[in-house]
Amino acid sequence: MKKVVFFAAFVLLLVWTCSVTPDIPGSLFIQNISLIDGTDMGIQKDMDLLIRDGLIQAVGRELFIPQGIKVINGTGKFAVPGLIDVHVHLDAPVVSQLSKEERAEIIAYTPKAFLYNGVTTVLNLGSPEDWIWGIREAQRRGGMIAPRVYAVGESFSPRGGWGYGEGSQDADSARKKALHHVEQKTDGFKIVLEDGLGRSGTFREMPEEMLDGIVEVAREFKIPLYVHAINIEEYRRAIEIEPRAIVHGLEDPISPEDPILREIISGSTIIIPTHSLFESFVGMAKDFDDPVLISSVPRFLIEKMQDKVFMEEERKQFINYARMEVYEWVRDKLPIFRENIAKMHQAGVKLAVGTDAGGQVGYNFQGYNTPWEVELLVKMGGLTSLEALQAATRNGAEVIGIQDKLGTLEKGKWADLLILGNDPLEDIGHIRDIEFVVRAGEIHNRADFAVEN
Repeated sequence: MKKVVFFAAFVLLLVWTCSVTPDIPGSLFIQNISLIDGTDMGIQKDMDLLIRDGLIQAVGRELFIPQGIKVINGTGKFAVPGLIDVHVHLDAPVVSQLSKEERAEIIAYTPKAFLYNGVTTVLNLGSPEDWIWGIREAQRRGGMIAPRVYAVGESFSPRGGWGYGEGSQDADSARKKALHHVEQKTDGFKIVLEDGLGRSGTFREMPEEMLDGIVEVAREFKIPLYVHAINIEEYRRAIEIEPRAIVHGLEDPISPEDPILREIISGSTIIIPTHSLFESFVGMAKDFDDPVLISSVPRFLIEKMQDKVFMEEERKQFINYARMEVYEWVRDKLPIFRENIAKMHQAGVKLAVGTDAGGQVGYNFQGYNTPWEVELLVKMGGLTSLEALQAATRNGAEVIGIQDKLGTLEKGKWADLLILGNDPLEDIGHIRDIEFVVRAGEIHNRADFAVEN
């Protein structure tokens, strides 16, 4: 079985890297645009951006236009930082009932699905290790058209636990795995504390000595920790190890007397609610005839997902995998997940945008669901449009640890941005009105990333 999985992962890596083009940082002048730079400035009108060699060289009004540079007229348009999705699985094809060829086609297109939807950076929180390290390396050396890829290896969980991979047998093997990830220059450790969704107890829980060993390696080598936790006991256990982020929302009500929100803030832990994931269990963000969906999901997948018999079998397979009535659990917990986003925001907890994209739970589309997650922060969490945009840009960069390079449109930072046709601060839904995607200073028509159906 392992040989089959490794071969499939190798084939997928080959698909992604055989038709690559060099990712040479570009130069560009954007003139007279309404700038929403990701800071607290709001809209700055009639602004110019000078981009050279993939970096923002200058931001201001009536800047000098260098001779020979490509100029974009931004009149009536809006510039925002490229979106950052800090919880994805690039190898996950949304549904399980696929042939090898269909699976490979979906995964090969996935990077463009993110770019089409304005996502210029992703944090991959669990995929086959040899494959994801290869994908990250291909992207970083300029060997593929993709968002910037940051990645951890397989999740840390005990043998028989919930998570990506087969898990560690004991504390010593977990420590060896952690050291191997350090050698691979991992961008973090993902730790799965839970024993199954909710309090199902259907999987083995992370033993304390195993957790201690992983955390010890992380502290020694300054590796950020990303913790998969959902209930309040798991949140408390996570907070004790001071993670960079907790990568799911909270299923339990928070009483006024509970200090957990203050503890999250005091530990500088960022919460990634992945609320679109939970909404995906019960339905879609939009209809299947949404032009944006049609342009960023292969047609055969859309057709399969409109088949009620097909989707009922998907549900059965995921229930068998989760070993619980997971869809009923989500329906019961959705109001609490929604309420807790608002409570966290009101308390001052820093939120970031992640979708857990691609997981086989229903309608968790790669790329397409990232703007939906941003919209849900406004709708469910009470964030302003600017705050939700910052969650998807500035805060996402902080989750990865690249806030000095990305997340806001300021002098000296990487030139990853979107040019929108309408004001996203007036209506956060306008974050989908993408006309151009600028990645490392190279400008692309959005249509360049559309799926070929």
